[in-house]
Amino acid sequence: MRENPTMPNLALRGIPTDLHRELKEAAIRNHRSLNGEIIARLTASVRPEPLDVEALLHQIARRHETLGTVDLSPENVRRLRDEGRR
Repeated sequence: MRENPTMPNLALRGIPTDLHRELKEAAIRNHRSLNGEIIARLTASVRPEPLDVEALLHQIARRHETLGTVDLSPENVRRLRDEGRR
């Protein structure tokens, strides 16, 4: 979202450190700035939109295409799990 000079600004103070970290992590996952993530969440909380299942499935399919083939054999899952523990 682009900042518009006619839009009001809002400063938040006293945000708990863990909440700030979680919001930053969510922003990265959602490919947004921290400000964009906060605006998206505030908008959704006061103006919830009905779920567009078709659009959601399309978005999931697009993200799945970028993953390529994933080997979920028991051996590979164990290997990936064990590598994650290092």
